[in-house]
Amino acid sequence: MKYSKIEFWAATAFFILILFSKFYYGLSDYGYTIERSHFKTDVIFDQLLPSLFVIAVTYGAFLALNFYMIPKLWMQQKYLTATMVFVVVLTVTGLCFMVAQSYQSSWIYNQYPDRWAANTTFFSRGFSRATLFMLVYGAYVLIREAIAYQYRTYQAKQNLSSRIVREIILAFSAWVALLVPIMAVNASAFFNGIGPFYLVALPFCFGIYFINLYWLIPLYKKGVFPSAGTYLLGLITVGVMLGMLEIAMLMQFSYHQSALSYIVFYWLSPSVLTIGLSWWVYLSNEEKYKQLTTLKTALGASNANLQFLRSQINPHFLFNALNTLYGTALTEQAEKTGEGIQKLGDMMRFMLHENNQDIIPLTREIEYLHNYIDLQNLRIALSENMEIKTDITDHYNALSIAPMLLIPFIENAYKHGISFKQPSWINISLQLTDHVLQLDVYNSLHPEKENDPEKQKSGIGLENVKQRLKLLYPNRHELVIRQNPTDFFIHLTLQLS
Repeated sequence: MKYSKIEFWAATAFFILILFSKFYYGLSDYGYTIERSHFKTDVIFDQLLPSLFVIAVTYGAFLALNFYMIPKLWMQQKYLTATMVFVVVLTVTGLCFMVAQSYQSSWIYNQYPDRWAANTTFFSRGFSRATLFMLVYGAYVLIREAIAYQYRTYQAKQNLSSRIVREIILAFSAWVALLVPIMAVNASAFFNGIGPFYLVALPFCFGIYFINLYWLIPLYKKGVFPSAGTYLLGLITVGVMLGMLEIAMLMQFSYHQSALSYIVFYWLSPSVLTIGLSWWVYLSNEEKYKQLTTLKTALGASNANLQFLRSQINPHFLFNALNTLYGTALTEQAEKTGEGIQKLGDMMRFMLHENNQDIIPLTREIEYLHNYIDLQNLRIALSENMEIKTDITDHYNALSIAPMLLIPFIENAYKHGISFKQPSWINISLQLTDHVLQLDVYNSLHPEKENDPEKQKSGIGLENVKQRLKLLYPNRHELVIRQNPTDFFIHLTLQLS
């Protein structure tokens, strides 16, 4: 679940809790009247309903600011529109608060002979409360973003101390998030009820949890404690030291309970539950860690296999490129050898630098395709009955791709689709729609010569690229290959990032 949804439901639960608490306490005073300045007001209609109205308006203003103005306007750099929405929300909230004040403090009308003066007082109070609400909301946003920033900072780090800090931030945030609505509903009942446990015993439980989970249990698992009894002794020592501090603080809240009740209900019982919870979390994480280790081992094997496939690809393409230069030199008496060598140099630089990276810009991959196609076309430039058609997009949209992923299909077309004795043709199309790349290669097919030194390696390029696609783009590619005695066709659809 996204953080915005969690925040929405937490805020909704918070306002519903306040709404029902006000409604409950207001009904208990049903039928009573308050007399002030010789002016009688009904508790329900002049006090309860306006209070419920204020709560509903506050909730609506919070939703408008938190889930519309900030994410959809301010974060999208629509500052003018966001400012206008803020002013509208402030104005509407102030007017609604003013109306509620006119009912809750209607006795003021008896103090001002001029009704305009009384309305001015209500106007001032309404907009003062609306401004206070905006300030409180601003402080809430600052605290929220500060906590989120710290959480993201420590989440990016994988060491143990960062994990502990991250979990302490989450625990503290949850503790404060529950404390605020409880205090807002009925502070006096909170301090006379669960206040001591929440304010003192619960932080004590947090301390026991983190100490046992990240210190005592790992030491026990590593054998630092020679036996389970030694571990229990260390745990009891830590618990007693923290418990003494806890009970001393609890005694400051109330003297009506005995020390025994504090020990049993505020120290011993929570300690047992917290220790059990910390052990359960540790054992669950230990199992996940074993699974993660297994996955890392499998991933290491996949990476080794991928490196092996790359090591097979590089010499294969260099050999074909050198053969191309050799054929060009014989056919054209070295007139275009310089151009071929330049393109070969570009290709070699690509393989020495980009080919060792996990991903490269799509522009570099397509530049390599152009160099390879131009280099191959040098070899067949003077040959008749050759038809080469290319349609390669120039719009790359700053996308990335794994290196040497497309060239095997082009290389396969030139290797098996060209014959100097029979009509030959190759059609290459590469298009990009949003993040989806589509490559179509359609070529003639000619039988291989018996004395071809590359005959034994035929198909190694396509097999390699199939395995690389499975490793690098699982569920993000579709490869279709069709072949008959006279032609060969491939269609690749690839989702890029």
